[in-house]
Amino acid sequence: MFFIMRKMFLFSVFLLGVLNVYAAPGCNKTLNLNNETLVKNLNETCSWMVQSPNVTSIVLRVSSLLLKDPRDSVLVLEGVTLLASYTNIDQSGDLLVSGGNSLLIETNFKGASSSRNVTVSLRPQAGGRRFTQTGAVSLNETGFPLNDSSPVYFQLLATRGQQAQILLNDSNLLPTTQITFYDGLQPISKNLLATQSTYSQFFPITSRSGSLLIVCQSLQNQEFFSGYFKSVPAGCDMILTPPTMNFFMQRMKDQTQCSIVQVAASKNKGVTSFRIQNLNLCPNERVTIYEGHSQYDKQIAVLTNESFPVKPLIYVRTERGFLLDVHFNDSECSNKTSKLVALSGMYSQKAACGKTLNSPTGIITSPEYPGLYPFNAYCKWQLPIPDNGSTFIYIAMETAALSPNHTLRVQDGTGRALWQFSGANLPSEDAIVYLNKSQSFVAELIFDSTAKAGQGVGTVSSGFNVTYKLLKCGGLVTLSNGSVGVPEGMPSGEACIWVISLPRSGANNSTNIIEFTLTHPKVSSNSSLTVLDGGTSKSKTFNFGSKSTQKFLSRTNALWVKMIAPTRINLSYNTYSCQKKDQCNNGLCLHPEWKCNGVDDCGDMTDEQNCSSSSSSKTGLKTYLVVIIALMCFAFGVVLTIVVPAVYKRCRYPNYRHLQDLMEPTVT
Repeated sequence: MFFIMRKMFLFSVFLLGVLNVYAAPGCNKTLNLNNETLVKNLNETCSWMVQSPNVTSIVLRVSSLLLKDPRDSVLVLEGVTLLASYTNIDQSGDLLVSGGNSLLIETNFKGASSSRNVTVSLRPQAGGRRFTQTGAVSLNETGFPLNDSSPVYFQLLATRGQQAQILLNDSNLLPTTQITFYDGLQPISKNLLATQSTYSQFFPITSRSGSLLIVCQSLQNQEFFSGYFKSVPAGCDMILTPPTMNFFMQRMKDQTQCSIVQVAASKNKGVTSFRIQNLNLCPNERVTIYEGHSQYDKQIAVLTNESFPVKPLIYVRTERGFLLDVHFNDSECSNKTSKLVALSGMYSQKAACGKTLNSPTGIITSPEYPGLYPFNAYCKWQLPIPDNGSTFIYIAMETAALSPNHTLRVQDGTGRALWQFSGANLPSEDAIVYLNKSQSFVAELIFDSTAKAGQGVGTVSSGFNVTYKLLKCGGLVTLSNGSVGVPEGMPSGEACIWVISLPRSGANNSTNIIEFTLTHPKVSSNSSLTVLDGGTSKSKTFNFGSKSTQKFLSRTNALWVKMIAPTRINLSYNTYSCQKKDQCNNGLCLHPEWKCNGVDDCGDMTDEQNCSSSSSSKTGLKTYLVVIIALMCFAFGVVLTIVVPAVYKRCRYPNYRHLQDLMEPTVT
C-alpha cells in the first residue's frame, strides 16, 4: 500500500510540473467564493485556485464543456490528488465535490479559442464533502447559511476493487427532508439506490461500483445526521432496484455477513413477489429474510439447507422491499459441499392483491390461483355496502385449501372479525354474515398467509375460489325451530338465502336432523324456491310435488334455502332427533320410510337389514312388483304358444279353423 501511494504522489508531482510548463506565464488566479455561487468561463490557459470559507467544501458543476481540439484539457485537483480530467469528450453536467475548502483548476488549450467553451459553476457548501476509503460522515446543522435551499452533496470513494457502503446511525430530520443515494458520483436517475427520510429505517447502502453519491434536499437549520462510510469486499452486499430481476450471491470466504436489499424505485402500493430458487449453504450457515431493509424490520423466515425443500413465492409490500441477510461460515464447508453460488432467485413487482369490489356479486380467488398461493401474502378486498337495505354478505367457497395458520375472513370496516375460514377441506356450510351498517358501511374480505413464527418458509396450498353476494334478506338460522320466508315489500327478483343449521348431536347421543314443512297454495318445480339437503349450494336438491303442504326430513343437520321475491312460500322447521336405536350404523338418522324399502338410503345397508320376505326380496324388488311381472310373463307365454301359431296358419290356410273347431263339441 505504501509503495502504491508513493507512486501516485510522484505521478501527481510530475503532472503538476507538466501543467506548469504549458500554463501561460503569470496566469495564476485565485477565485474566492464567499458563500456565493460563481459561474466562470474558463476559456484561457491558466491555473485557477478556488477558495471557500473554512469548514466548507466546494461543489463544482460543469455547465458546458466543448473542446474540439484533442490537445485541449481541463484538470481538477485537490492538493496533489487528481479529481477529474476533461478532454474533448462532452461531460457537461458533471459534478465534483472537494474534501476541503480549496480546488485547483488547470486549463491547457492548444486550439483556437473559437473551438472551445468551458463554463463551470462553483459554490461553497456546509456539511457535505468528499471521502475516500473510510470515514465518519456527518451533517452539522450549525454551518448552514440562512435561506440556503441548495442541496448538500457527499461523494464517497471506496478502495480500488471494493464497494462503498454507508450506514446512517443518527439523525434529526424534518419530514420534508430527503437523503438520496446514487451509485457512482453523479445524480443520475437510473443509478438511484434508495431514498431515506426521518420516517425511514436506516439500513446499509452499498454501491454497485466503487463510489457513492449522497444528496440531501430541503435541509433546514437544526437538522443533522451522522453515519459511517467504509469500503467493503465486492459482491458481498448489493442493492436491487429494477422492477424485475434475477439475482445471485457468490460464496464468501471465512465468517462473513453479506446482504441483498431490494428497494423499490417508486413508493407504489403493489407487492413484490420473490422466490429463492437455489440455496447452497454449508452447516451453520443461514439466510434470514426480512420484510423491509433492516434487521429491525419484520422477520419472515430463517432458511438453512435442511429447511429449504419448500420453495414458494413470497410476497412483501413493494414500498417495504426485502432484505436477505446471509451468514457465511466457510470453515464449516468441505470441498464437496461448497459451491461457488450460495443462493439465486428472482423477483418482480405487480399490483397489490385485493381491490375494491364495485359489484354486489362476484368471484374472488387467492393470489396466483389456480397455482399455489404465496407465503406472507395479505390481501384485502373492500366491498362497499350500498344504502339500499343490504344487510348480509353471502360467501360460498367453490374450492378451498389453506395451510395451517393461513386464513380467509370477513370483517367490518372497524376490523372486527365476523367470519373466518382455515383448513384443507371445504366448509360444511356456506357463510351468511350479518352486516351492522350502524357501525360500518364497508365489508372487508381478508386473505392472510403472513409469517407468524419467523422460522422457515411455511407450507402453502392451492388456495380458494369464492363466490360472494350482498343480500337484503336471508341469514344464518340456528334456532331449534322456526320459519323463513320472503319479507313483505321485497323487490321482485331479489334473492333471499338462508342456511338453517342445528347442532349435530342432541341429548343422550341422539342425532339431529331437520323436519320442515312447505306451505303455499301450490308448490311446484316451477316455483322460485330451492331447498338443498345440506348447508352449501352444492348440496343435493329436494324435489317437491304439487300438494299445498308437504313434510320432509333432511339427511343432515343443515338446510340451504333460496327464495326469489315475490314468492310467498313459507318454510317451517323443527328439530327431529334420532335416538341411537333409530340411527344407521354410520350415524345418519334413519328415516321411518327408509326401513325395508328396497333402497340403500343409509349408505351402509342398515335400513335394509332384518327385513321379512313379505316386505322385501333379496333383489330389492317389492312384492307387488313381483306379482305383476309374473302375470305379464304368463300372458306373454300364452300369446307365443297359442295365438301366434293360430294367426299364422289362418293367414297361410284360409280354410283353417282350428280355434273355432276347438270351441265346437266333437260328435262321435
